[in-house]
Amino acid sequence: MANHVPVKGVSFAVSNSIPPYFYADKKSGLQYDLLKAALATQNLAISQLYFSPNKRAARQVQTHNVDCLINAHPNIEGLFYTQSLIEYQNSVFSLSKNQFVINSIADLQAISLNGFQNATKYLGQEFRDMSRNNRQYNESNSQRSQVLMLFTGRVEAIVMERRIFEHYRKLLAHKIDTEQAISEHSLFAPAQRKIACFNDTLRMQIDEGISTLKQSDTIMRPSKLNS
Repeated sequence: MANHVPVKGVSFAVSNSIPPYFYADKKSGLQYDLLKAALATQNLAISQLYFSPNKRAARQVQTHNVDCLINAHPNIEGLFYTQSLIEYQNSVFSLSKNQFVINSIADLQAISLNGFQNATKYLGQEFRDMSRNNRQYNESNSQRSQVLMLFTGRVEAIVMERRIFEHYRKLLAHKIDTEQAISEHSLFAPAQRKIACFNDTLRMQIDEGISTLKQSDTIMRPSKLNS
């Protein structure tokens, strides 16, 4: 009879709930399911998932109160990084009826634009410079509100992640007309999402699980909107 290998539980911290990647009220989401599958190949499992603001989430792992940090920023002292589990795709979205020509970040200068919270920290120097010179640029800590503002005409364009936009577009369909044609302006490279752990042995196990998952062609990449 084959020996049963016990499953080891691993605790994770992640920034506040980011549907459809993670849902705070249930054990599910695109990224949650991928992580669960990658861990299973190594006899690992998610024992606990803590939703915390970015700085607190990193501190939980640095102080060894939590094993690993999901969507870790680069070069956090004392942590060891896996390869990317999934890619996020930030884009600019506008109503097609406005016929904006947006082929570069410089083209955003003349329109009212709402970005996700701390977008200027994540989208590069050129975007940061644009935001400083665009008096109509603001950021929102609610991505639901961003989608509402776009479809109700309160802003001319928004910056957010593609799958998150799709999620809130469907969620708000009962409240506003989200069937309006949308133009997606792809100005940003895909953003890798890595996991960082305080224990390098555990990091190597998770990394091996991600490699196994990628070899099975299970990793999901964002698809362009068909609006």
